[in-house]
Amino acid sequence: MPNPDAHGAAAVARWPDTLQVSTSAQGGHVRLLRRRLAQWLGGDDLDADVIEDLVLAASEALENCCDHAYSSGHAAGTMTLTASQADDRLVITVADDGSWQLEEAQTGHRGRGLTMMRELVDDVAIEAGPWGTSLALTRYL
Repeated sequence: MPNPDAHGAAAVARWPDTLQVSTSAQGGHVRLLRRRLAQWLGGDDLDADVIEDLVLAASEALENCCDHAYSSGHAAGTMTLTASQADDRLVITVADDGSWQLEEAQTGHRGRGLTMMRELVDDVAIEAGPWGTSLALTRYL
């Protein structure tokens, strides 16, 4: 997490500066990252419904990181939330240093997160390798 300022509040980048926050991949940290993203997106640049969709999609990606990236017996690693604007798009990336779980490995009532993310943003791109997984959520402006 970013270092706190003199008042104890964490410094948060503001749009259009890039936001990047890393923390341990634990469910309790998702709320904090979601709040930081909402602060970064706040302002007059985006409609409130667009902000809500972006925060929800990012939250789902972060929850998936906590639930799945380290589920094969590994201790929780690191997850990083990055948000930036480039040209005509806003890209929010959630990256971890865990391992990708194949979709067919999901059973039961779970497994709807990627579908939900794809409904909330314009594009979802996933890159996975021995270094971890990176999921990019793109919204065209």
